[in-house]
Amino acid sequence: MQNLFLVSLTAGITAIQLLLPLSSHAQIESEPTNSTIQDSQLDSSQEFTFDFDNTYDYAACLDVILLAYERRSAELANVYKNDCATEVLNTFGNDLSKEEALQLVQAADLYATETLENPLYPSLGLRRRIAINLGYVYNMDKNNPDILKYIDSES
Repeated sequence: MQNLFLVSLTAGITAIQLLLPLSSHAQIESEPTNSTIQDSQLDSSQEFTFDFDNTYDYAACLDVILLAYERRSAELANVYKNDCATEVLNTFGNDLSKEEALQLVQAADLYATETLENPLYPSLGLRRRIAINLGYVYNMDKNNPDILKYIDSES
């Protein structure tokens, strides 16, 4: 039985606030904060489920998230799409906002490291792309100067 990871995403939210393990399932809920969400954004929430269980499928999913954020339609048309990648495109389309992409990457990281029996980690190249584009640094890179040099010092 594959582990499922349900992520409740709300547009404009960048913080994932709660991880609740429920047997082989985990749920992340995010709540709007006054400083990051406007009243018009309150009604645009979506749910997403991760189900990858190996590094290849994890990488394919992350690659599609980045390509959708970068709005690289030509590459999206030709890239390998597993179930996770297809669901990202079906749920969010091919023009993710930075907040949506960041939230998906954070949730995928939590799913890959906290939910799966054997934690998964993306390759250095993928972690570097994520740091450059989204400003997200994986725990394993918190002291890696090759990754940290891409992060804005104000973040």
